[in-house]
Amino acid sequence: MQLSPNFSLHEMLRSQTATRHSITEQFSPPPMVVDSLKNLCAKLLQPIRELYGGPLVVSSGYRCPRVNKLVGGKPNSQHLKGEAADLDFGTKEANKLLFEAIVEWKKRGFLEFDQLINEYDFAWIHVSYKLSGKNRNQILVVS
Repeated sequence: MQLSPNFSLHEMLRSQTATRHSITEQFSPPPMVVDSLKNLCAKLLQPIRELYGGPLVVSSGYRCPRVNKLVGGKPNSQHLKGEAADLDFGTKEANKLLFEAIVEWKKRGFLEFDQLINEYDFAWIHVSYKLSGKNRNQILVVS
């Protein structure tokens, strides 16, 4: 199932942790999560990809509760709702460039998001977009 022109449901559910631990519920999310993933892809990931001009590498999208716990995710993580994705381009430098570009696109009014987080000195970038309610446009650092 395609969630947007360049993002599939399969891509947003992929989890090495779930595969390693035979957690099958990771790959059958509730309908509300699929709705949230469609929204995330349409309103945030697809626009970032188009502004960036190339593919995005989603290292983590939806996480079922068991996977979220195993990876040390917060109990209220937006990944549990299908409202968040982690992006990783393989180097801190590349992640930092994308983060800075997203900040600039936000300033210019091209993007809206709930949270943009620099995780552990650009080890990866967390982006989120709410299905309902006001997006906070928070730019945060986790170290």
